[in-house]
Amino acid sequence: MTTPDDHVRIAVITGVHGLTGRLRLRITTDIRERFKANTAVIIRTMGGEGKYRILEFAEGGKRGALLRLEGIEDRDAALALKGGEVLIEKAEAERTRGLLGEESFYYYDIIGCAVFREGREFGAVVDILEAGAGEVLVIADGRGARYLLPFVESMVDTSEIRNKRLDISPVEGLFEIQDRDTVP
Repeated sequence: MTTPDDHVRIAVITGVHGLTGRLRLRITTDIRERFKANTAVIIRTMGGEGKYRILEFAEGGKRGALLRLEGIEDRDAALALKGGEVLIEKAEAERTRGLLGEESFYYYDIIGCAVFREGREFGAVVDILEAGAGEVLVIADGRGARYLLPFVESMVDTSEIRNKRLDISPVEGLFEIQDRDTVP
């Protein structure tokens, strides 16, 4: 899920580690430099949001990590942040855009793109879901129906993304199956 404001999510807080306030993270950014010590981040929970300074970061697997923040010094304080999001300012994301790979994009680059199928406008990207095997685009058509499309090179052409356009080639029958499953 993406944030609809001037922030970009870089991780989700999945739990706590130990008694000293360390947070378990599932990282959603490809740019690990965002977690350097003394970097400011925003933590958003159901209770609101606050700004924190990173004290320590340790990777733990492909997408996992541990994070220690200034002001979060015990297990109870860390537990209050569980389920929250770690965010940065969108302006900071733009400042570091050069760190992205040539074929990489921010989610907010993709959300809102017009979607074309067989040369005709089909709809627009309204969200991106993170699934176990990769990302899935949520596309709304002009009638309000929503379709799920794996965000893979064989089905999504991103060559015109700078013009807010995606061309799609879903496997035969994919959208027809989704249409049938949503009919009352």
